[in-house]
Amino acid sequence: MQLFEAMGVSHIDAVEANLAARRHGSDIAAELIGAGLVTERHYGECFAAQFGLRFAEIGEDDRILNGAEMLGRAPPRLVKVCNDRLDARLFVCPTIESLDGFAAYLNRLPEMRCMVRITSRSVAARAVDRQTMAERYRAARASLSAETPELSARTAIEPFQAAFVVAALVAVAIGLWFLPALTFAIGHGAGTMFFTACLAMRLPAALAPRSEQVSVTDLPAPGVLEEGWQGVPVYSVLVALHNETAMVPKLVAALEALDWPKTRLDVKLVCEADDEATSAAVSRAIAGRPQFSLVLVPPGAPRTKPKALNHALPLAHGEFLVLYDAEDEPDPGQLREAYLRFRTGPANLACLQAPLVVTNGEAHWLAALFAMEYAALFRRLLPWLARTGLPVPLGGTSNHFVRESLVAIGGWDSHNVTEDADLGIRLHRAGYRIGTLTRPTLEHAPERWHVWHRQRTRWMKGWFVTYLLHMRRPLKLTRELGIGTMLAFQLMFLGMLVSSLAHPVLLGLVAIQFGMMALGFASIRDLSPVTVLDLANVAAAYGLFVVMSAQGLSPVDRRPLQGRSWLLPAYWVLLAFASARALLQLMIAPHKWEKTPHGIDSRADSNDPRYRVEPFFGDAPATELAGAARLVNGPSALPSADVPWPFSAPLQDARVHAR
Repeated sequence: MQLFEAMGVSHIDAVEANLAARRHGSDIAAELIGAGLVTERHYGECFAAQFGLRFAEIGEDDRILNGAEMLGRAPPRLVKVCNDRLDARLFVCPTIESLDGFAAYLNRLPEMRCMVRITSRSVAARAVDRQTMAERYRAARASLSAETPELSARTAIEPFQAAFVVAALVAVAIGLWFLPALTFAIGHGAGTMFFTACLAMRLPAALAPRSEQVSVTDLPAPGVLEEGWQGVPVYSVLVALHNETAMVPKLVAALEALDWPKTRLDVKLVCEADDEATSAAVSRAIAGRPQFSLVLVPPGAPRTKPKALNHALPLAHGEFLVLYDAEDEPDPGQLREAYLRFRTGPANLACLQAPLVVTNGEAHWLAALFAMEYAALFRRLLPWLARTGLPVPLGGTSNHFVRESLVAIGGWDSHNVTEDADLGIRLHRAGYRIGTLTRPTLEHAPERWHVWHRQRTRWMKGWFVTYLLHMRRPLKLTRELGIGTMLAFQLMFLGMLVSSLAHPVLLGLVAIQFGMMALGFASIRDLSPVTVLDLANVAAAYGLFVVMSAQGLSPVDRRPLQGRSWLLPAYWVLLAFASARALLQLMIAPHKWEKTPHGIDSRADSNDPRYRVEPFFGDAPATELAGAARLVNGPSALPSADVPWPFSAPLQDARVHAR
């Protein structure tokens, strides 16, 4: 065929593209473009030349007719536009399969030649993005506060809640003034029993069998679970980026490695419009990868990750959608496992949480305890909550959704700084259920105190806000959840919030009691039942953490981290400090988003050779230098040489030595 010859595509490549198109449910041109055999523009220009037409882009002054109706769908094949001069044109993104029909159309209506332009689907998608940007941005800023304000964190604390808290504090103060012993005894006893109940809730999670990772051989090939032949479902991927220039090449390489047909991927990297460095790095990294696109978010309050995601969500058109963070390295088979779970799970299964695994636990004690914490949470507690049908507070990344279900509940709350935990509760309240996956996403934990505690402040503030907003109508929440689930919600949310603040107090009381015993002012016989329960709570809390984290870690990962367990009391004291800071911010800056930096900015020691960024000098062998570059940039990919110094310095130097 002349078109293939014009594009420089061999007969064998054309046949293979045809087979792939039939297998994936796409088209021949998309497969050729996805395989890198031809670019979108070259294909469009060759197609246009076959009919004596022009290849053109949709201009900024071209107004798309019914552009809003194209949201949530695949990029259009036909775009009708009109400009201020009332010049009407048809922009067509034809397939090779439609060539004969397109020729017949032009022969039947030759007068249409002056109006028809050939373009690419990426051009059409960018035009829809551009035309709908203002309306999408207005909707993203308002988010849930527009239609369901009772579920929005735009108002962090409602007046009656503030009045209730003030009244409770006044009552406690009066009690301590007039009846200090009785008030303290009642408060101490109630708090101790509450903490005991919180620990008891986690005990079944510690005793439950561990879910083994699904093997690659058990994962279905994309599309094989469809009823009839519908092709491979499109999978959308959203990643919000801000000041992440150094992470972009590694991120793109990790997403490129996902085991899903490229022609059925819809990857959107979302950047703030005024973050020119990151958006430029994204543009360079995704050049020639048609499954990737850059979405720009106009600057404005609230400047949060969920607002950026809500701005991009209407552009996503996959049946399924997954959210990742800038530093994530998802297991390549994760999408296939999610596909298996969605197709074989219950009809109301709307979300799947993949486990997050910290890979730098050996580097610093904060990272070590972070890794143990994630193992206990994502490998033990969340799977148990999902199996028992309880609400699952999602992690901030690696959430796989049925896109229609996510849209149905309004997406993310743009005003909530812990939008993930809130989303898990809202999905449950709406009648949906959440499951978990076994194939992980690799992450790096902060190794610097100021990075860790700002991240924890944001998380804890978001948990405070989420608890308060869902408790605005306690009776309605009880009706939607049921009494048992409502109790579990209290133990999970309120228990975590209160215990994070109370842990230093409990440690202090235990220390005072033992100090008095050591000084001879008291004996073990003087311990009250409540004090004995305090001691049991402390021991059980530490014990459960160690046991659940050990069960969640593989033997190889567990061995180097076990020696850090003795630092757990200090870790939880630091968590209490972050929680107290979160309470302060809750009152003065509830929507402040303290972003977590990644890469070298999150590490403890910039002189550590693993994070060395200055050029290497000397006669080190090329293999050693390449190894150093892999340590800096991760095992999955090396950064692009387009990334400005100093981020690419180790790689540049390695290339110099290799030559």
